[in-house]
Amino acid sequence: MSFMLSSLHLSMFRIPPRTRIIFILLVAIFLFISWLVLFCIKPVTFFPDSYDYLATADHLSSTSSGRPLLFPLLLRITGMLHLKQSIVCYFIQIFSLACFFWFCGPRKKLLSLTNIGILIGFLLLPAIWSYCGSCLTESILFAVEIWIVIFLSLLFFPRRQTSLASAILYSVAIGLLAILLKPWIMIYVIGCSVLIAVIAWFGKAFRSARRPALVLFIVTIGIFAFSYRYNMSKSSSSANIGYLLANSDKVDDLKARLQEAKDSTSEEARFISLIIDDIQLLKAKYNSDPCIAPMEELKVLKVYDKAYVDTLNKAFRIAYFERKKDVINLMGLSVERYVKDTKLGLSCLDVCYGPYIKILKKNGVYFAICFFLLTFIYWFIRKRRQTAPSFKRSLSANGKQLLIFVGVLLFTSIFFALFLAVSGE
Repeated sequence: MSFMLSSLHLSMFRIPPRTRIIFILLVAIFLFISWLVLFCIKPVTFFPDSYDYLATADHLSSTSSGRPLLFPLLLRITGMLHLKQSIVCYFIQIFSLACFFWFCGPRKKLLSLTNIGILIGFLLLPAIWSYCGSCLTESILFAVEIWIVIFLSLLFFPRRQTSLASAILYSVAIGLLAILLKPWIMIYVIGCSVLIAVIAWFGKAFRSARRPALVLFIVTIGIFAFSYRYNMSKSSSSANIGYLLANSDKVDDLKARLQEAKDSTSEEARFISLIIDDIQLLKAKYNSDPCIAPMEELKVLKVYDKAYVDTLNKAFRIAYFERKKDVINLMGLSVERYVKDTKLGLSCLDVCYGPYIKILKKNGVYFAICFFLLTFIYWFIRKRRQTAPSFKRSLSANGKQLLIFVGVLLFTSIFFALFLAVSGE
């Protein structure tokens, strides 16, 4: 019996590479068609903010729109051409992933085993596809993020010499993508541009990329400053501030500061007292949710009243930025929330694999971890056998630059995740 199993195991590895690629490609095609059929027969689901997107799509020229323009523009185009929105977004996602393979990998190996494996893994994310294909809101978020990475790679790893005009064009495209769908993505782009500029200026390995790094830094900072008012008008920062104050156990600290105040009748002391009253009211009657509380019952945390935007910003500054230890506590809170709310990111995998396939509902996250871990081990062992001596060699100049580039993206992603955890986005 063991001889038969070992023979079967060996025979699997004796399958010609071309046959294996064809088999895996057929699996990818099957998954692709399955989702396409599902989107053809399933209607689009509407959420409360979906109607805001539709209203913006109907009045694109209006400056009072509450949503960024990119997705409403897509809705306007699909509506005018009478196209099904879920199918259009589906093809946009697949096209973006194919472009990522094309621009960020060897073009002669577009249908390589690695690329097809990534595509299959992408198509096996049921919650992602159910959201992108059936929900109206921000269905092209993944595609926008992919194109930001593509333009970053084209900027720093061009196939031919990049001109100054091209560098500016890529940087502008990155900045526009970062603000026209979800303005908070600009925080990630700014983080990447600052880190790359510092490394290119002070590090030897990335010195050849000084010019594109400087261009990216100047352009993104300029876009951020020029579009700041636009970003704030499209951001739910007021609601996020109110929710953070009401849910971060800040009452005891504010009460202690109120008792320590030398002048309890000062304007700041009275303001802190109003914040405390609002937080206690929200906890007692509205489950610490300022979004559902009637605005007339609140004194400071009126998250839906535009006249109170500056007031909320002042409350945020007093609570988290007036003392050094408050800033440190805010950083600690972001880590605590990331661990608690997302379970170090594992609950995100649980969302992607669990809710839409019954067999994976309870164990989806563990299945995902095991699948990716086994895939990585298999790839590592196979690569080690094929090119064992190369692991001992020092990296080339291009290899060092690529390692730095990927490291910057990963490092910024971690801090961006912590930012989102504390901002409530």
